[in-house]
Parts: sequence; C-alpha cells; structure tokens
Amino acid sequence: MEEKGPCVECGKPVSASLASKRKGLCLRCSSKSNPFFVLYNSLIDRVCHLPGGFDTLSDAEKLYYALTLFRNEINNGGFHQFFFNSSGSYYDLIENGLVNFDGRQTLELLRQAKQIVFPEIAIPPDTKTRRHLMPPTPDLMNTLDELDQQFYRSPDLLSAKLEAFAREQGLVSSPIDDN
Repeated sequence: MEEKGPCVECGKPVSASLASKRKGLCLRCSSKSNPFFVLYNSLIDRVCHLPGGFDTLSDAEKLYYALTLFRNEINNGGFHQFFFNSSGSYYDLIENGLVNFDGRQTLELLRQAKQIVFPEIAIPPDTKTRRHLMPPTPDLMNTLDELDQQFYRSPDLLSAKLEAFAREQGLVSSPIDDN
C-alpha cells in the first residue's frame, strides 16, 4: 500500500508521491493555486449556471473554454466522448481555434474523427441529434480508439498554447511558478 501523508493546506490524506509533485498539496488545494484551472472552472460555472451560458463569454473566453473542453474530453474518453457529449456542439469553434493555434496534428486528428463519425454531414450542434446519428458500433469505436492513441502519443502543445493565449488575452494575470 502506498504511503500517504496529509495535505499541507487542508490535511486531507494524499499519496506521498503525488504530494511531492504538488508541493505537499492534494489535487484540490494544488488546483486552487493554478490560474488556468481557476479560469476554466469559472468559465464552466458561467456556462452552466448563468442565463445565456456560453453566449455570455467573450470571444477569447469562448475559444479558451471550447479548446480546453476539447482537450479534456479527448484525454478523458477520446473522440467518441467528445462527439457524444455537449462538447461536440463546439466543433466548428474548436476546428477554427486549432487552425489559429497552429495545432496541425491535433486538427488533422479532429478532422479524421469527424469524417469517421459524420462523413457526409456537418456536425449537428444538438447533442441528442449527434447521439442518434452515431451509434457505438465496434468498428466506429475501434477506429476512433486508433485516433485517441495517436492523440495520446503526440506531444501536448495545445496546453502550452492555451496558457500563452490566456495570458495574452488577459484571462489570467500571472504564470504558474513551478519551483
């Protein structure tokens, strides 16, 4: 069994190996000091809980939100999860964002996934419609899994570009101190 120790901020038990990577903090306390995590969570809160949701965000916030959501969905459950969940509604914004972020490799994977799932049509913005049109057949899942694996093997340049974008746009005020 892995050794645990208390988080230096809240006292919650945390594995010693993970705490050492986070200056003795649990994930929750560590995240509170990460301006990009704070930004993304504030955008989620606004999108999910304010009247008008996504439409209340500035253009820069919309782009940051959509691209971060895309990255998180792919990392969590792959391209199938991205298209299956509400995140697929932002396909056009994400595709354009990847063009502007010079995310060619990721853009190519996104476009390949789109051609596999919706080869003849534009991505339906409505989640229920998308789900109805994309039954999880084994062939579909296997082919998307191959793209997921390519995504996981590629260097994560999107995160660094999102952080730089957030700083340039004034969405966060300071970089993270990794020391």
